[in-house]
Amino acid sequence: MLRNVLFYIGILISLFSAANNNLQYHKIKFPTGVIKLTESVMKQASDIYNSLPERNFTRIRLEGEDEEHWAKFDKIQLAKKRAFSIREFFMGIGCASKNVKLDLSGGMSILLFKPKAFYSMSGRINLNKIEQQCFKINTNEQSYFKTKSGNIFVFKPNSFISENGFIVNGEVNICVWEFFKQKDMIVSELTSGGEDEVLETASTFYIQGFQDKMKLKLQNGKSYKIYLNRPEDADGFKAYYGTVQNGNVKWLEDKRSYAYTSMFDEGELMEKRSESSTFKVRSNDEENEKMSPKKLLLTGKRIGWINCDRIVNVKNPSDLDIVLEGVNEEFTVRMALNRRNAIVPGLLNSNYSNQYKFSKIPSGESGHVIAYKSVEGGYMVAYSQVTIGFIKSVNLKPAFKSQKEFEVLLESFLH
Repeated sequence: MLRNVLFYIGILISLFSAANNNLQYHKIKFPTGVIKLTESVMKQASDIYNSLPERNFTRIRLEGEDEEHWAKFDKIQLAKKRAFSIREFFMGIGCASKNVKLDLSGGMSILLFKPKAFYSMSGRINLNKIEQQCFKINTNEQSYFKTKSGNIFVFKPNSFISENGFIVNGEVNICVWEFFKQKDMIVSELTSGGEDEVLETASTFYIQGFQDKMKLKLQNGKSYKIYLNRPEDADGFKAYYGTVQNGNVKWLEDKRSYAYTSMFDEGELMEKRSESSTFKVRSNDEENEKMSPKKLLLTGKRIGWINCDRIVNVKNPSDLDIVLEGVNEEFTVRMALNRRNAIVPGLLNSNYSNQYKFSKIPSGESGHVIAYKSVEGGYMVAYSQVTIGFIKSVNLKPAFKSQKEFEVLLESFLH
């Protein structure tokens, strides 16, 4: 039994040593008799945390200027109050409470641990910032509708079932949130891609179906068509379906799907709806081209989050670090590329509340970085134009803008 106990103690010591090869000691000096966080005190604390390697501990002693000859009791009381202030400061910049411990033995000090950083997508999807468009269709016949951005949805008869699996008949409401422009994605905190790849979108949607208050699903084996506004370069687009994880949409490619250029003939569709077997015959291809605009046709196999994306080929990837000055709360950080309809997510560093990273962005791409947070009456906003690969980091200082000023700002550089 004793041998087993000693064995496990040895393992714990080894693990501690591996994670903390050099226990560091630091001290923070307060002005005489002061317990509040002054600018000098916060800078000392920040410098200690920034210089501490990941997976390492440090012990921080708290002292006051010219207090060497003060009574021991008074110094201990001051040290306790200072320790609570410093602990709150570290937690305010993103440290977990379990990594900032008060050591009451001897003179009051703080044990600070800096874990290995991990990165997660900043922001949280907010559908309240984008218009909801609802359309009434008859499930007993082929139906279609056109959104305000000009995208056209076509549903086959008997496409919908209840959550219990029963086929739904009669009229239903289809509600669509569409993210056609970069501005749509920014204000709703959506991205066109994820943490590991840059995706360029032709259009993105969130689709829900209802009959009265009953939520609907697409029946297995059924599909619907979306005739999208066709970008000038339409090669390589596919369907991606999204699931919400930790407040953000994670996109997964449907490898068996593809989008292709197609003509949309509303007159022909109306004939099909009236169950006519007679189709319009165009005299020649030229006439057909004039009467039917080119669209990008995407087939959807389920409702919910869906977009028409293609992967941006990254031959020479670069990273970009973002530091927000004077910030101790999480912001939404995004990059809008200038030559592509792509919104790239900024990844939050788990060890800080003000440090973000853009990862695996194509070198040479230009765009705008924007950091923003909704507050009462408007937004706290910081932004900068960047060219990837030429700089490694950008410091931004957010400032307040009203709702109108924020929208005007976005319209000035987004497409």
